[in-house]
Amino acid sequence: MEQAPNMAEPRGPVDHGVQIRFITEPVSGAEMGTLRRGGRRPAKDARASTYGVAVRVQGIAGQPFVVLNSGEKGGDSFGVQIKGANDQEASGALGSDFELPENPYSQVKGFPAPSQSSTSDEEPGAYWNGKLLRSQSQASLAGPGPMDPSNRSTSMLELAPKVASPGSTIDTAPLSSVDSLINKFDSQLGGQSRGRTGRRTRMLPPEQRKRSKSLDSRLPRDTLEERERQSTNHWTPSTKYDNHVGSSKQPSQSQSPSPPSGFSRSRQTQDWVLQSFEEPRGRAQDPTMLQFKSTPDLLRDQQEAAPPGSVDHMKATIYGILREGSSESETSVRRKVSLVLEKMQPLVMISSGSTKAVAGQGELTRKVEELQRKLDEEVKRRQKLEPSRVGLERQLEEKTEECSRLQELLERRKGEAQQSNKELQNMKRLLDQGEGLRHGLEAQVMELQNKLKQVQGPEPAKEVLLKDLLETRELLEEVLEGKQRVEEQLRLRERELTALKGALKEEVASRDQEVEHVRQQYQRDTEQLRRSMQDATQDHAVLEAERQKMSALVRGLQRELEETSEETGHWQSMFQKNKEDLRATKQELLQLRMEKEEMEEELGEKIEVLQRELEQARASAGDTRQVEVLKKELLQTQEELKELQAERQSQEVAGRHRDRELEKQLAVLRVEADRGRELEEQNLQLQKTLQQLRQDCEEASKAKMVAEAEAAVLGQRRAAVETTLRETQEENDEFRRRILGLEQQLKETRGLVDGGEAVEARLRDKLQRLEAEKQQLEEALNASQEEEGSLAAAKRALEARLEEAQRGLARLGQEQQTLNRALEEEGKQREVLRRGKAELEEQKHLLDRTVDRLNKELEKIGEDSKQALQQLQAQLDDYKEKARREVADAQRQAKDWASEAEKTSGGLSRLQDEIQRLRQALQASQAERDTARLDKELLAQRLQGLEQEAENKKRSQDDRARQLKGLEEKVSRLEAELDEEKNTVELLTDRVNRGRDQVDQLRTELLQERSARQDLECDKISLERQNKDLKTRLASSEGFQKPSASLSQLESQNQLLQERLQAEEREKTVLQSTNRKLERKVKELSIQIEDERQHVNDQKDQLSLRVKALKRQVDEAEEEIERLDGLRKKAQRELEEQHEVNEQLQARIKSLEKDSWRKASRSAAESALKHEGLSSDEEFDSVYDPSSIASLLTESNLQTSSC
Repeated sequence: MEQAPNMAEPRGPVDHGVQIRFITEPVSGAEMGTLRRGGRRPAKDARASTYGVAVRVQGIAGQPFVVLNSGEKGGDSFGVQIKGANDQEASGALGSDFELPENPYSQVKGFPAPSQSSTSDEEPGAYWNGKLLRSQSQASLAGPGPMDPSNRSTSMLELAPKVASPGSTIDTAPLSSVDSLINKFDSQLGGQSRGRTGRRTRMLPPEQRKRSKSLDSRLPRDTLEERERQSTNHWTPSTKYDNHVGSSKQPSQSQSPSPPSGFSRSRQTQDWVLQSFEEPRGRAQDPTMLQFKSTPDLLRDQQEAAPPGSVDHMKATIYGILREGSSESETSVRRKVSLVLEKMQPLVMISSGSTKAVAGQGELTRKVEELQRKLDEEVKRRQKLEPSRVGLERQLEEKTEECSRLQELLERRKGEAQQSNKELQNMKRLLDQGEGLRHGLEAQVMELQNKLKQVQGPEPAKEVLLKDLLETRELLEEVLEGKQRVEEQLRLRERELTALKGALKEEVASRDQEVEHVRQQYQRDTEQLRRSMQDATQDHAVLEAERQKMSALVRGLQRELEETSEETGHWQSMFQKNKEDLRATKQELLQLRMEKEEMEEELGEKIEVLQRELEQARASAGDTRQVEVLKKELLQTQEELKELQAERQSQEVAGRHRDRELEKQLAVLRVEADRGRELEEQNLQLQKTLQQLRQDCEEASKAKMVAEAEAAVLGQRRAAVETTLRETQEENDEFRRRILGLEQQLKETRGLVDGGEAVEARLRDKLQRLEAEKQQLEEALNASQEEEGSLAAAKRALEARLEEAQRGLARLGQEQQTLNRALEEEGKQREVLRRGKAELEEQKHLLDRTVDRLNKELEKIGEDSKQALQQLQAQLDDYKEKARREVADAQRQAKDWASEAEKTSGGLSRLQDEIQRLRQALQASQAERDTARLDKELLAQRLQGLEQEAENKKRSQDDRARQLKGLEEKVSRLEAELDEEKNTVELLTDRVNRGRDQVDQLRTELLQERSARQDLECDKISLERQNKDLKTRLASSEGFQKPSASLSQLESQNQLLQERLQAEEREKTVLQSTNRKLERKVKELSIQIEDERQHVNDQKDQLSLRVKALKRQVDEAEEEIERLDGLRKKAQRELEEQHEVNEQLQARIKSLEKDSWRKASRSAAESALKHEGLSSDEEFDSVYDPSSIASLLTESNLQTSSC
């Protein structure tokens, strides 16, 4: 920034502080002369509001800088210099745009700015006044300035550090209080969301991000990294993610606090470990195989290998373990592998059973988690229903209060209407009085006119009369005007009254409607609450049943845990036994080694003794016989040595064989120990999963926030790396230009040397020029050396930043992997849920149809049964009446017979027979009546049972409908969650794409560095050739002339250039090493991606298992539907059987009636025929006295009454 002379201020004590002030006060038109942009002032209508920020940096040779911007679309930002010493106005304009510094946070002109966001990163865009007043720095001024309301400026932020750091006094930590001040300004202006929504929510382009190099150079690296880490923890949450109404238009102003990155990594590793233990154990790899996963080639070989858990896979693993670090042949290693497999087969069978048990445990834990989740959802739903009821009651109370207020208003308005009516009546009275006055005055005028006509006297009398007339006319005019005014007032009052009446009627009607609406709504809500309470009670019963199931499942899990603990105890005992065997074998090996050493010592002693004897024999023996004897002894000893060597080799072979067996046993024991550990860990995990899964959701949200914060930090680091890379590229370009200049100078020197002897005089003349050029070259070399030092420092910084960026990329890759896994899982779950939803809807339709059919059929059956019962009751009533009539007739007949018996004494025997027959007939009829009554009771019981079954079916259907409603609600919730997850997935994909773009940019930069390296190598080769040519020419010139000072200088320059080339070669080697590191990291990323693919496949398997479970549920529902159909058919059959039984009973009753009528007619005819053949009266009296007849009649009556 070019500074005006009057803007310079004296440098005060070194404070190294930063102050930011928000300028919002109105300024007069004269003071706006300092805020011109390009020589013209922005119009007020184009800028509804403008704000400013005064930034003061003390201890640095810079002036205060003001960033102005408006809150509207397309607003331009511009900067203003401000005097720092006193509170005077700046004199003169600031010039046009090209003189002002480039605002790194200004808006790009090609893109329109949103209305709710600001282009400045240090102050929110608010609807402030368009005029700007320069702020007053309270930290640097000598005294306080005037604080009147017209000229005051509020200091919004003091950034000078309170505690001086030992390394430096400059505070480069992020400005944490700016957002809180923005919230204060927002609250003052009615809570309108203004300005930028948060520092982390909007990512700036890389070319606009800048950082002070002086601060980076002065501060050590650890403090910078710590502050960059701490920068993610200073934001305070202002909004929650749940309240996302309007979040698409206005993002939240600040982000929630994110924990440190180390925490997220540890959490992610823990989640990965948990997921690996929850996966099927059939896929678990041997821990010794983890060291082979290092390159894509090995991964490809592993993918082409046999599946895990198979015999070939086990062979390959054992072969790799035995082959590593051994120099034996392949055949021996394969033999060992076969032996180990033979010993491990029973263990593998046991491990397969344990893996099945573990898989069953995983399914049970999933069921437990699902049931727990259902319980939590039910509790939340109940909690939500209670506040809704309370809110409705509050609304009722408010509406009642409003009704009372409205009634009070009505009363007031009625009083006002009565007052206005009274005023109207008074006005009418006044009008009547005015009209009476007018009539009286008109009469007086007429009388006066008559008098004037009659009296035509002298002129003074006429003048008096004229005056009287004029006065009366004026009075009449005044009265008429008053009348008109009164009429107009009356009309206005009447209109106001009508308007008030209409408004009151409308308000009363509207209030009544609102009150009725509120009452209806309250009734509806109360009914809904009752229904919801009933549903809650039913759901509570269902949940209790599910809890019982859960308890059963937990018991089963506990049993399985006990079984697994027993298995672990068994494995531990086996492990201890194997350990004891190993110890015994080790002791045997030690003994063998001791024996071997003893044998070797004995052999050595024997060999020494034999050598001594040979030497003595050679010294003492003179005869050939002794020599032959000694030779024989030597041969014997050699044979003994050979035998001992063979024994030693056999012992070594046996020891190797034992070592191999021990190694095999050790491998088996390791595998067993690993399995035992895995079982123990599984037991612990089954106990901890219920607690950890609840914490995983919270930790996942925290991990997401940490990922977002780390992405923002990585974006900043990437911007810094890009800026440093650009600087290094510019410096490399300058270096190339200088090298080209040096090459040109070397060409000129070649031309001078080519002259040789003929151009010696010219060389002497040009020596002075060369000396001057030499000085220039030395200066250039010094400058280039300094630049080389700066380049080396910059390269180091770049390497450090590249390493940091690579670490960040690795973190991002891990987070991307986890997020991709979660996305894939969610997508699969969504598909499964959609399919399940469609199937459930189809099942629901089928169930509704079947339920409707069953209801209709049950209604028909009930109606038929009711009709049948009514018919049976009518028939029974008729039968009872007939029986009573028959009994009465029989009693009458008995009385007639008694009278006839008294008269006649004949026919007693026949009467006795007939009586006996009648008794038998009565008993038979009674028995038939009893059977009919029993059949009736049985039919009633069957009907009751059918009604109970119908009620049970209805209840089951209602339960099914409720379950279907619950499933639909769950499906809707899951769909909403899926939509939210889609949004998060899209955001994450955007971040992943950004990371990929960064990686591509880094690769392009690496390619550029490689091309630059190749160019430098070419330059080096050309310079070496030039040096060789110069050396040859100098050698040829030395034959003719002595070496001059200029040639020595040129040689020194050549040496310097060679040293410089060597330094460049070193730098090239460093760049090559960095490129190799980057390539390795790319390979590691590819390995991680393949691991993620494997994890995705595992998740697919899990989802397929879930789909199978859902299919099983659907099959169970179909079976229940079939069972209901069977019950319906069974009920229909029973009703048909009852109809048949009723028809049989009716036919039987009819036959009984016919038989009774026949018997009665026969008995009457026989009594009439045999009446004459009776015996004497004594016999009649003795046998059939009145008491016996009365007893018989009473017995018959009792029997009929019992029927």
